[in-house]
This record gives sequence, C-alpha cells and structure tokens, in this order.
Amino acid sequence: MTMTAHPAALPAAAPAFLSAPAVIPALDGLRALSILLVMASHSTTLNIIPGVFGVTIFFFVSGYLITNLLLDEHASQGGIAIGAFYIRRFLRLYPPLVVSLLATAAFYAVIGKPVDPLGVLGALAYLANYLAIFRPDLMQNLGGQLWSLAVEEHFYVVYPLLLAALLPRRARTLAVVAALCLAALAVRMYVEARFPAIAVDYTGKATETRIDSILYGAVAALIWRMEGPRAFLARHFKPLLALSFAVLLGCLAWRNQTFRDTLRYSLQGLALIVPVLAVTAMGVLPWAQKALDSPPLRFIGRISYGLYLWHLLAFEMAAHLLPGAGAVHVFAVALGWGLAFGLAMLSYRFVEAPFFALRKRFGSNVGKISG
Repeated sequence: MTMTAHPAALPAAAPAFLSAPAVIPALDGLRALSILLVMASHSTTLNIIPGVFGVTIFFFVSGYLITNLLLDEHASQGGIAIGAFYIRRFLRLYPPLVVSLLATAAFYAVIGKPVDPLGVLGALAYLANYLAIFRPDLMQNLGGQLWSLAVEEHFYVVYPLLLAALLPRRARTLAVVAALCLAALAVRMYVEARFPAIAVDYTGKATETRIDSILYGAVAALIWRMEGPRAFLARHFKPLLALSFAVLLGCLAWRNQTFRDTLRYSLQGLALIVPVLAVTAMGVLPWAQKALDSPPLRFIGRISYGLYLWHLLAFEMAAHLLPGAGAVHVFAVALGWGLAFGLAMLSYRFVEAPFFALRKRFGSNVGKISG
C-alpha cells in the first residue's frame, strides 16, 4: 500500500523538508551505548547504572532513523509504501525474536522451570508490555526486556500511516508529533495521580506512556529537516548543548518517584535532541562522531538487537553454570557477557543476515543505513 502526496495537494506556503545525508553517522555507536547501559544495569545488583535510560536512547534513535528514512522515501517516491515498510520491519525483528523465545523456553524447560505458553504467545503478539504490567506471572522467565519491543512494534504499526497522512500538510507534521509527546506526558501524570499502585510499571512500560521517547527522535529528525529550526540550532548550539547535558544529568540524579514516572521521560527526550543531532547531522562534534563511529562501537551497534534479545538468557545461563558469590559471581558475570556476545553474533550471522537480500527487495537500506 502506497500513500502518495501529489504536488498539487500541497499548500503554497508549505515548508520544504531539507535533505539528510545518504549515510547517517554515529547511529550504530549510539545503539552500542544504549545496549551497553542496559547490559551493565542487568548484570549488577547496584542501582546506579541507568539501564532504563539506555532503553530511552534506543527508542529515540529508532524514531530518529525511521523518520529520516520515511521522509527520504516520501521525497524520492512521492509517497510511503506502507506495506513494504511493514514487511521490512517484520523481516528485521520477528525471526530473531522467535528464535530467542524458543531458546529461552527450551533452557528453562531443561532446568525445570517451564515458561507459560500464554506468555510466549503474548510476546510473539507484541503484548509483553501489558502482560508485564497486568499479568507478570505469564512473563516469568521469558525476559524482562520484551516490554520495550512491544512499544517499538506498536510505533512501527501506526507511525508510517500517521506520517503519510500528515506529509501532504507539512506545516502540521511537527506540531502533531509534538502534541502526541505531550499527550503521553498527560497520560503518565493521570496514571500517577489516579492509579499509584501500578504507576511505576504502567508509566514505564505501556505504549501510550513510553511512545514519546520514540517520537522525540522523530521530532529531532523533523526539526533538522526544517530550515528555521535548523538555523536556530546552528546559532545557539553551545548553550543548547550545555542545557541538554545539564537536564540529562539532573534527570539521572533526581530520584523522586513522581518525577521519574512523569516528567523524566519528557525531559530526557527533549534533552537528547541536540546531542543526537550534534553527532549525526550537524558535524559540530567531530571527535564524538569519530568515537561513536569507531569499529568496536559500530560492531556492537550492528548486533545490538541480538544483544538485547539474548543478554538476560545469557546471564541466567552463566549464573546456573557458576552459582555462588564473591569471585565465582564475578566469573559468572564475565561468562554471561561472553555468552551474550556469542549468541548475538550467531543470531546476526545465521538468523538476521539470511534475510538481508529479501529486505533489500522491499526497499531496506541494510548495509547502507542501519535499520
């Protein structure tokens, strides 16, 4: 299904979206940083590593990349091929998910802790976030990270339809996406005030309360494609960057639970806009861009989806093989990281790579821009 905006349908004053570079730098490096934060958080009992912020970065990068890709498609093809987009996402995300869930179920069956089949079906249907909130018993041992995959998939289902509908009236696009970000904040505030017993889980995992972390990435892409906001960022880059880092540090430091359930995600989303644009599009932090594009981080970024899927199972396998405290626990953590990378590399080579050619037939930029 292709939705096409014909030139005659555009209002005369509609702002043109500027072009983006054919290859967006630093994306794999940003993905690498996000998954390393998540893995470090999950491999220690210390509550000092911001694993949830790692997920927020991953969400933001997804929204930023997908928006750039869809804007480019709309500019070059005159519309967005919705069906092809869905096929590309399915081929990218579903085969590794199926394999990892089967492996997880097999491992826990072997050690005498079988998983609930309804939980497996829920995860395959991308309902893991709501099951984690309302029926956590069904998700026992399946992986606490699966909630975020559901949020992303719900975004992928709706967003190309929304963007295709908005682009013929380009002036409204940024305003509507920004309004959806505010709506997510409003829902979080409502849940926090009316349903405090479930507020932490609901505001942190429900699609309607976390999708703005992805949409802020879309806001960043839209801002950079518009001449006025782009010029404003260029003129005021240094103070905006300093403010962004101050806000991010403040969000990590302030532990008030009401703030963390509500404003934290909004402020982090807004504060990521300038740093991400700085290392991907603006070219004003070449040293940071070079570091993020270093071969080790690019490699980790390429296998980041596999690392996200497999790392909790790998940590559990290592703990089962090396139970104990002290030095034994340290060895178990190291083994868990090694297993996670090994399983992710195998997944990339034997589960993801075989679909590359098929994804390209449906318009994927795999091998050019990670996605």
